[in-house]
Amino acid sequence: MIIIRKMPPPRKNQKINFLTLFEKFKLRVVRHFLVATIWTILHVFIIAIISNIIDSGEAEIGNNYAPLLPKQLQKIFPNLTLQKFAFIGLILVCFYALNLYFVNLWEEELKIKGGHYVKNCLLDKFRRLPFEEKQTKSKEINTLVEFDSGEIGYTWEHLPNHVYHCVLTIVLVFFFQWGKFKKMSTQGLTFSLFWLLLINIVSVFFTRLVLSHEKKYKAELTKEWEAQNKEVEKATLIESMGLIPQYREKQRNIMQKNENLLLSFAHTKSLNKTIPGSWLAEMFPYLLLLLIGVLSVTRSNLLPMWIIFENFREVFRCFWEYGEYSSSLSRVNNFLALPEKNDNLQGIILPKIAIKAVAFEKVSFKYKNSHEWILENYTHTFSKGKINLLLGKNGIGKSTILYLILGVLQPQQGKILIICENDKIYNLKEINLKHWRENNVAYASHDNLIREGSTGQRQLANINEVLKTKEAAEIFLFDEADNALDLEKQKNFETNLENLSRNRLVIYTKH
Repeated sequence: MIIIRKMPPPRKNQKINFLTLFEKFKLRVVRHFLVATIWTILHVFIIAIISNIIDSGEAEIGNNYAPLLPKQLQKIFPNLTLQKFAFIGLILVCFYALNLYFVNLWEEELKIKGGHYVKNCLLDKFRRLPFEEKQTKSKEINTLVEFDSGEIGYTWEHLPNHVYHCVLTIVLVFFFQWGKFKKMSTQGLTFSLFWLLLINIVSVFFTRLVLSHEKKYKAELTKEWEAQNKEVEKATLIESMGLIPQYREKQRNIMQKNENLLLSFAHTKSLNKTIPGSWLAEMFPYLLLLLIGVLSVTRSNLLPMWIIFENFREVFRCFWEYGEYSSSLSRVNNFLALPEKNDNLQGIILPKIAIKAVAFEKVSFKYKNSHEWILENYTHTFSKGKINLLLGKNGIGKSTILYLILGVLQPQQGKILIICENDKIYNLKEINLKHWRENNVAYASHDNLIREGSTGQRQLANINEVLKTKEAAEIFLFDEADNALDLEKQKNFETNLENLSRNRLVIYTKH
């Protein structure tokens, strides 16, 4: 019986942004924004009380301290002794601190979960890349997973939440302290709005510069990480060949180039962090005093206005973070937009029946960006009942033939046919290739996933593991899987292959 799976809906290229992450962690994000709202309201109440205390100075308040509360709270507490007033203040501070604890706790949770979600998306995408694309991107994925996913995880929810509670603080300060702002002259109010607009324009200008610089640096950083990863992965081989000085020099040259690139951007980043958020913001109260000229007129509204400027400064800091976040987001989304391999998941799943042959009919194949054919009009039948031996030097297409049988590569021309014992014939391109690799084919090569032991010991352990875990497979492919074994173990291996080939299809490549 032939099983054909229903066609799944086409996979859309996944894209990471705030909305996709919000959809993934919706309840956690809403919870965090809600507690941030409560925390902000409490914060503004505390600021209003402090502002009223400062404004009261040494004026006689009498026995009723209610006027030191915001007007909205005065309606609830019309008469307050000093002790009751202090008690309400302490309660507000305790609730404020409790909310701040959960704001920080839940923000940290979202950072961790968001970063890990991006990592999983990247790794899943890497697993779905075509064979050749996977080899090309094998170094870049490390940088994206370790560096850029962390940047996105840290910023994706923190940035909008931080901007939200800063803007909310500004709105609430205006709302609760509007009576004080009404005392400002038209000249002072106009100047304040102008200065805020100026700071925003300057901040946006520098943020755009930082963003372009970050994109350039992260592109170069990928090259640096590639060199480092290569040296780490091949450390023993490099040392054995006496190439440590050459690799050391190459690594330091790349790092020095990137250091110089960063230093060239340092002036812009420092100006971005200095001019809008510190220099222009810190100048404001003194310029306002010079403009109005009378301290007593501005004292009552200077603290609320200063709080507003402080929150604008926090928004500007979010702009700084956005440059790094946006460049990481762009790199991650470019990777997620790469084309995926076609494993024909809706294709035929072969029934449980023995396979007696694999036939190549006029197959031609060449690798991407290569002008030379590895195989050209290749016709050959690999049959059960013998060891199908592929001999020859490297580069003649032995491994390519195995990759084509596995379905990780697709021929540009010709057909690969699967011939079963009941004489039914299936075209490999019509088969569900994921199911094919996982259930019908066993593969072992000279490279393997065993970590401990010498090269020969790792190869022997790998061969034994494949024979054990894939004993139900119909096709066994061995790509120079024994090239590091001693002569005695190679002979034993070939004897095992002869026994295996009596009722399985075996292909064995050897240099």
